[in-house]
Order: sequence, then structure tokens, then C-alpha cells
Amino acid sequence: MKKTSFVLITFIMMILLSPIFIFIAQIPRNDPKLPESYPSQTQLENAATYLLSMYNPTIGLIANSEDTGLNPTNNSVPHTNTYWVYSDNLWAGYALQSFNREIAENITDNVQQFIVEYGWPLLFEVAIGVQIPTPIHNGKDIVVYDDFVNGTRIQVLLDRHQPQDNPSIFDDADEYADLCFYMTINFWIKGDTTKSEQWFRSGEALWNSTTNNGFYDKATRKIGRYQNYKLGLFLFTQRATGFESNIAEYVEATAWSYQKNDSGGITTQSGLNGSFNGTANAEATSALLLAYNYDLIHSFHSTTG
Repeated sequence: MKKTSFVLITFIMMILLSPIFIFIAQIPRNDPKLPESYPSQTQLENAATYLLSMYNPTIGLIANSEDTGLNPTNNSVPHTNTYWVYSDNLWAGYALQSFNREIAENITDNVQQFIVEYGWPLLFEVAIGVQIPTPIHNGKDIVVYDDFVNGTRIQVLLDRHQPQDNPSIFDDADEYADLCFYMTINFWIKGDTTKSEQWFRSGEALWNSTTNNGFYDKATRKIGRYQNYKLGLFLFTQRATGFESNIAEYVEATAWSYQKNDSGGITTQSGLNGSFNGTANAEATSALLLAYNYDLIHSFHSTTG
């Protein structure tokens, strides 16, 4: 026993004193270019808990965020009482499947009722395997419900991209990271892996590899902030297609660095320096959790197989 212990201790000391170990130990842990580990189960569950905390059982949908500021309809309704059918709830129904299947399925069923009446958004559904027409049209915010529920005024909205909503198209889609990833998935579904990868590389190239804080695309250049749902959308796209990427670990680390400690949600936007900007929201949180819905991801693997 003593001889075995001595050999073990000697071996450990050799490792600790080796140049490789010393080099690794000296790497600064706050290096923005150093990827963190995969999220813990606690982080995943906290993100899901955030979404579930926004669930309104009366209407069967998840609110946009805890933000008390007004939504874009200019009708004095805060984000806390605003329910976006898509993308928020379209994605949330799939994002929550591994955490609370009953609520997830109820959300999806309610979203489907709106789709039957108002149609697909012609954009966000590509993330659940529904092919979309191209080119992509600009969107329009549409109020489909505005009334009082249990004494509180709520609104249900659509972010729809049908031609009749907005005839203009994104002729600069390759300058927007999210549009690049929607197009990546769309061509993947079509079986055109060459065009799919071309779009993926266009979106990947918009990553700010200097700071690793987000996708510095046309939208970010305009508003001066990163839109964090694009992080989850990238991760989902990369996993659904299987395209190799040398930024995937950095994107994942950055995405989870934007998780709020108090709520578990993913911050809606972030500053160019990586600082939190505003509250979390359903879209950014759902998009990130989609990247861990492996049943959904595997369904894309069989699309071109």
C-alpha cells in the first residue's frame, strides 16, 4: 500500500510540475476568447423555469418578457402582458419539451390554432422543420387579440412575413446573421447542402471574433447592440446541419454568459462590450434552449439522409 501511494504521489507531482500543466494553469480564466464548458443542467433548468414563469394558463401562451416597458403597438400594453405567437411561443413550445411536456404541448396546440387562422409567419417556422418561401419578406407586427383577461389588458401579436403584410424583401439577407441561419436551414430541408453551407458560412463570418460578444451584423451596426436570440439560433443551426464551425464553443459560452442570475432568462440584447442590456425575453431564451432539443435536431439529420 505504501509503495502504491508513493508511486501515485510521484506521478501526480510529475503532472503538476510539467510545462504543459503549468501553461494551462496560467491561462487567465477571464480571457474572452477562452470557451467555457457546456451549460450545467442547472443552467438549462433555470432557463426553462424562466419561460414557465411567463406562462399564462388562461390563454395558454408565454409572455414576451418581464419588461414593464410598452410593446411596439403604441397601445399602452407592457411587454409583460404581450404574447407573441411567433417567434416566441412557436419556439417555446419546442424549447420546453424536455422540461414540461404538458405545458409545451399546450403552447404548441394554441400556436397551431393561430396558424390555422392567420397562417405561418414564413420565417421562424423553418427552425421546426417547415420549409419557407424565398426571398424573405420584411415583417409586420399584427395584433390578433386585445382584451382584458382577469382584469388585465393583454395583447396577442404576430410577427408575420407574408407578402401581403410587407411587399419589400431582404435583398441584403446575407448581412443579417439570423436571416443567414434561416436560409441555411431552409436549403438544408430542401436537400441543397451546398447552398445551405454557403449561407451558414455567410452568417458565421459575421461573428465578432475579436471580442466574442455577438454577431456584428447589419442590425447590430444600426442599433449599437447585439441581439442575443441569434446566438441560440446559430447553435441550433450548426447542430441541425452538422456543419463544422470553429466558433461554436465561443458562441455557446457567450450565450450562457448572458443568462440572468435572478430570473434564468437570456438577456434580450447586450452591449458591444458584452454588458447586459435590458431584461431577458422569451425569444432569446427559447432560441437557446432549441439548441438542446436533440429530438428536434435529429429530425433534421434525417432530412437529407
